[in-house]
Amino acid sequence: MIRLRSLVLYRNRPALITGTDADRFIITTLDGDERKVRAKDVALIHEGPMQSFASATADIDPALLAEAISLLQSEYPEGLDLITWKELASLAWGSDSPDHILAAWRLLQNVPEVEMVDAGIRIRSTEEISRIREKADRKRAAAEAREEFIRAFKAALRARESTSIREEQKFQPFSDELSRYVRGQIADCQLARDLGLKVLPEAVHQALLQTGLWDITTNPWPERNGCMLSIPEIEGPLAERPDLEIQRVDLTHLDAYAIDNAWSHDPDDAVSIEGTRIWVHIADPAAFIAPDSPLDRQAMERGSTLYLPEGIIPMLPAPVVDSLGLGLQETTPALSFGMEIDESGRIAQFTVVPSRIAVRRLSYEEADRLLDAGDVLMTALAHAAAIRAAFRRRNGAVDIDLPETAIRVENGIIRFLQVPSTRSARIVQEMMILAGEACARWAFERGIPFPYTSQDQPVSAEQAGCGMGPSESPAENFCRRRVMRASLVSSTCSAHAGLGLSFYSQVTSPLRRYQDLLAHYQIHAMLVRERLHSSPQRNHDMAELLSQDAVAERLYQANLAASRNRQAERDSRAHWTMVFLATHRDWSGQAIVLDAGADSAQLLIPEFGYECSVRTSRRLTPDQRVRLVVRSISVPDLNAVFEIT
Repeated sequence: MIRLRSLVLYRNRPALITGTDADRFIITTLDGDERKVRAKDVALIHEGPMQSFASATADIDPALLAEAISLLQSEYPEGLDLITWKELASLAWGSDSPDHILAAWRLLQNVPEVEMVDAGIRIRSTEEISRIREKADRKRAAAEAREEFIRAFKAALRARESTSIREEQKFQPFSDELSRYVRGQIADCQLARDLGLKVLPEAVHQALLQTGLWDITTNPWPERNGCMLSIPEIEGPLAERPDLEIQRVDLTHLDAYAIDNAWSHDPDDAVSIEGTRIWVHIADPAAFIAPDSPLDRQAMERGSTLYLPEGIIPMLPAPVVDSLGLGLQETTPALSFGMEIDESGRIAQFTVVPSRIAVRRLSYEEADRLLDAGDVLMTALAHAAAIRAAFRRRNGAVDIDLPETAIRVENGIIRFLQVPSTRSARIVQEMMILAGEACARWAFERGIPFPYTSQDQPVSAEQAGCGMGPSESPAENFCRRRVMRASLVSSTCSAHAGLGLSFYSQVTSPLRRYQDLLAHYQIHAMLVRERLHSSPQRNHDMAELLSQDAVAERLYQANLAASRNRQAERDSRAHWTMVFLATHRDWSGQAIVLDAGADSAQLLIPEFGYECSVRTSRRLTPDQRVRLVVRSISVPDLNAVFEIT
């Protein structure tokens, strides 16, 4: 039974029992607070009576307690589990009064040789004490290094150079902490506050540049956007899935062209003509990667291939792309879509078959030269593309064609590559759209869960130029783009207003886009179902269709990752453009007026493929050409200020 005026521990701190209230004790803490607590919440260390903490003896000699602890250590080098508070006070001072116990508790705070427990103290072993002291020494050294880093960093900010910081290895953890914050790997940064910086990634980024700890070329945006930057790997050899029992159709007799930019390294589509049938051949990774396999989960987590100016982070491992990319081997497995269109451009017939093809790779420029030379395949494809384009425009399709610029960074050199507007690129685009429509219709007719792509009507059909065809005016194309609504990828089928189609799905890039790979899973599973539909002895190990919920969930996960990748690509393009301008401050160049207001204009700099807003009092007109000079650049803010000259 705990009596009044007893000395107890409450939450590991001394308190006095000063009263009772029903089934509760009233206690007074060292800080003078009064509380009502349950009996199980306190631990008795002396029955008292102790009138108050203020009455505790002030002339108790602390050296005697230190001698007692030293004696216990020498007698118990392996440690002592428990010596009670009364035993300890008696050993040190020959008295176990509550005043002496309170003095012992106060004196033993943060003493590494002992551990405080309710009933008394535990004497730590020599080895344990050594570890604690080493840890305390490391902590103290880290704190001292941190303070030294703060002083050195502030000095480097003033001097705008960081030779001393870079040379000190002990400063590396603090530089890394700032870097992790700028890269988005940690959400907060107390060190930035202690340095007197605004706790914003852009502000810390600027400070890292000013001190020279970061080079101006360092690109934090992929990590800040949460992108996966590791290179995907594959375990074991690549083999076709046995659950599909694929019987490939030999289409190697067809001329098949894989047409893309000259710098493309992951060709996943090719085109052919066979009589009146248009063939669109697509790389077939779904025949080798099973849903829920490690490769599938890895691809879904990435969402898409990440195209950065400084390098490519593929969605699928390099051996998969090297084996299945069209035209990278003498012959290649493919999923081939065969389509016939009528005179109006409507799809009259569609078939899909696993195939084997032989592909010739061409750049857009090479394909254009074949078209000029009267190549039979290119001429036939051009005719079909024209029919299809006219069909979609009659349905209100929107054509947007703004100048494109690719950015490549190799060995520290930034190159801006103008993407030419070629006839073959428009032909390939029409064939891919045709395949996307045909597959979406095919899936919808069969009622299978499928990843569809849709787009609502533009905000203004007139401004979007619905059905009007291409425009050579950059300003008009800008206006069209501005009123378009975002496209949506989901398991619900809906029209795609921008393409002028009632059905559409993206299916032509399964090597670099997960939603396309997901569509191929469903196509293969449906082909198995249709092949075995009449079989009385169906193999239950054969591939099954993914459910509607499974398709929706996979799309959600993959689209989140793909969205992060797209934002990182935009940010990285802006980053390298700012880096180029920061290292070429005497740059001047031409810009095109996309939109003009009373005191500002939206401009496109074709050299960089960069759009910017410029304040000006000049009267400008859409599509007018003006000359710009750069006045200021902020790489961390991805912002440049230009002036019209």
